Amino acid sequence: MAKVIIYEGDDGLEVISPASHLKPSEVASYLVPHAKKYRIVETSQLPPDPEFWGAWTIDCEVDIEKAKSIWLDKIRLVRNEKLKQLDLEWMIAMEQGESKQAGEIAAKKQLLRDVTERREFRKVKTVEQIKQYWPEILEG
Repeated sequence: MAKVIIYEGDDGLEVISPASHLKPSEVASYLVPHAKKYRIVETSQLPPDPEFWGAWTIDCEVDIEKAKSIWLDKIRLVRNEKLKQLDLEWMIAMEQGESKQAGEIAAKKQLLRDVTERREFRKVKTVEQIKQYWPEILEG
Protein backbone atom coordinates (compact mmCIF):
# COMPACT_ATOMS: atom_id res chain seq x y z
CA MET A 1 0.00 0.00 0.00
CA ALA A 2 1.27 3.48 -0.84
CA LYS A 3 2.29 5.88 1.88
CA VAL A 4 1.66 9.61 2.00
CA ILE A 5 2.90 12.42 4.19
CA ILE A 6 0.28 14.62 5.82
CA TYR A 7 0.76 17.87 7.71
CA GLU A 8 -1.30 20.85 8.68
CA GLY A 9 -0.59 23.66 6.27
CA ASP A 10 -1.84 27.23 6.43
CA ASP A 11 -4.98 26.39 4.45
CA GLY A 12 -5.74 22.95 5.90
CA LEU A 13 -4.28 19.51 5.64
CA GLU A 14 -1.57 19.03 3.02
CA VAL A 15 -0.99 15.59 1.49
CA ILE A 16 2.30 14.72 -0.19
CA SER A 17 2.53 11.54 -2.22
CA PRO A 18 6.23 10.69 -2.64
CA ALA A 19 7.46 8.67 -5.61
CA SER A 20 7.53 4.96 -4.81
CA HIS A 21 11.32 4.73 -4.96
CA LEU A 22 11.79 7.45 -2.30
CA LYS A 23 11.63 7.05 1.47
CA PRO A 24 8.69 9.07 2.84
CA SER A 25 10.74 10.19 5.87
CA GLU A 26 13.41 11.68 3.61
CA VAL A 27 10.81 13.40 1.44
CA ALA A 28 9.20 14.83 4.57
CA SER A 29 12.50 16.28 5.73
CA TYR A 30 12.72 18.25 2.48
CA LEU A 31 9.10 19.18 1.80
CA VAL A 32 7.35 19.62 5.14
CA PRO A 33 7.95 23.13 6.48
CA HIS A 34 10.19 23.33 9.53
CA ALA A 35 8.41 22.89 12.89
CA LYS A 36 5.24 21.53 11.27
CA LYS A 37 3.84 18.35 12.80
CA TYR A 38 3.50 15.61 10.19
CA ARG A 39 2.58 11.96 9.88
CA ILE A 40 3.38 9.23 7.38
CA VAL A 41 0.31 7.09 6.79
CA GLU A 42 -1.02 4.48 4.39
CA THR A 43 -3.37 5.96 1.80
CA SER A 44 -6.04 3.58 3.11
CA GLN A 45 -5.98 5.49 6.41
CA LEU A 46 -7.13 8.72 4.78
CA PRO A 47 -10.85 9.50 5.01
CA PRO A 48 -12.66 7.74 2.14
CA ASP A 49 -14.67 10.73 0.88
CA PRO A 50 -12.49 13.31 -0.90
CA GLU A 51 -15.43 15.71 -1.12
CA PHE A 52 -14.55 16.92 2.36
CA TRP A 53 -10.76 16.93 2.05
CA GLY A 54 -10.79 20.51 3.38
CA ALA A 55 -12.10 19.10 6.66
CA TRP A 56 -9.55 16.29 7.02
CA THR A 57 -7.36 16.36 10.13
CA ILE A 58 -3.84 15.14 10.75
CA ASP A 59 -5.42 12.26 12.70
CA CYS A 60 -7.06 11.04 9.45
CA GLU A 61 -10.50 12.08 10.67
CA VAL A 62 -13.05 14.52 9.30
CA ASP A 63 -13.72 17.67 11.32
CA ILE A 64 -17.53 17.64 11.20
CA GLU A 65 -17.89 21.39 11.77
CA LYS A 66 -15.55 22.13 8.84
CA ALA A 67 -17.37 19.54 6.71
CA LYS A 68 -20.67 21.29 7.49
CA SER A 69 -19.15 24.58 6.41
CA ILE A 70 -17.96 23.04 3.12
CA TRP A 71 -21.44 21.62 2.48
CA LEU A 72 -23.12 24.94 3.31
CA ASP A 73 -20.85 26.63 0.76
CA LYS A 74 -22.15 24.18 -1.88
CA ILE A 75 -25.71 24.94 -0.84
CA ARG A 76 -25.01 28.69 -1.03
CA LEU A 77 -23.76 28.38 -4.62
CA VAL A 78 -27.03 26.80 -5.75
CA ARG A 79 -29.13 29.07 -3.55
CA ASN A 80 -27.47 32.23 -4.87
CA GLU A 81 -28.24 31.29 -8.47
CA LYS A 82 -31.89 30.76 -7.54
CA LEU A 83 -31.94 34.11 -5.72
CA LYS A 84 -30.59 35.87 -8.82
CA GLN A 85 -33.40 34.41 -10.91
CA LEU A 86 -36.00 35.37 -8.34
CA ASP A 87 -34.57 38.91 -8.14
CA LEU A 88 -35.22 39.26 -11.85
CA GLU A 89 -38.75 37.87 -11.53
CA TRP A 90 -39.43 40.19 -8.57
CA MET A 91 -38.29 43.26 -10.53
CA ILE A 92 -40.50 42.33 -13.48
CA ALA A 93 -43.48 41.81 -11.17
CA MET A 94 -42.88 45.20 -9.52
CA GLU A 95 -42.55 46.96 -12.89
CA GLN A 96 -45.84 45.45 -13.96
CA GLY A 97 -47.56 46.44 -10.72
CA GLU A 98 -48.06 42.82 -9.65
CA SER A 99 -47.54 43.41 -5.92
CA LYS A 100 -49.17 40.12 -4.90
CA GLN A 101 -46.83 38.16 -7.19
CA ALA A 102 -43.87 40.24 -5.97
CA GLY A 103 -44.82 39.35 -2.38
CA GLU A 104 -44.93 35.64 -3.20
CA ILE A 105 -41.50 35.89 -4.82
CA ALA A 106 -40.16 37.75 -1.79
CA ALA A 107 -41.43 34.94 0.44
CA LYS A 108 -39.63 32.34 -1.72
CA LYS A 109 -36.46 34.40 -1.51
CA GLN A 110 -36.68 34.43 2.29
CA LEU A 111 -37.10 30.64 2.34
CA LEU A 112 -33.96 30.37 0.22
CA ARG A 113 -32.03 32.66 2.57
CA ASP A 114 -33.06 30.48 5.51
CA VAL A 115 -31.80 27.15 4.10
CA THR A 116 -28.38 27.54 5.73
CA GLU A 117 -29.89 28.23 9.15
CA ARG A 118 -32.11 25.18 9.63
CA ARG A 119 -31.98 23.48 13.03
CA GLU A 120 -31.96 19.97 11.58
CA PHE A 121 -28.64 20.67 9.84
CA ARG A 122 -27.01 21.87 13.04
CA LYS A 123 -27.77 18.46 14.59
CA VAL A 124 -25.97 16.29 12.01
CA LYS A 125 -22.97 14.38 13.32
CA THR A 126 -21.58 12.37 10.38
CA VAL A 127 -20.42 12.98 6.81
CA GLU A 128 -23.22 10.74 5.57
CA GLN A 129 -25.83 12.86 7.38
CA ILE A 130 -24.30 16.03 5.97
CA LYS A 131 -24.53 14.71 2.41
CA GLN A 132 -28.18 13.74 2.94
CA TYR A 133 -29.06 17.33 3.77
CA TRP A 134 -30.19 19.03 0.61
CA PRO A 135 -33.23 21.32 1.02
CA GLU A 136 -36.07 20.51 -1.34
CA ILE A 137 -36.37 24.19 -2.28
CA LEU A 138 -33.01 23.89 -4.07
CA GLU A 139 -34.22 21.10 -6.37
CA GLY A 140 -35.06 21.81 -9.99
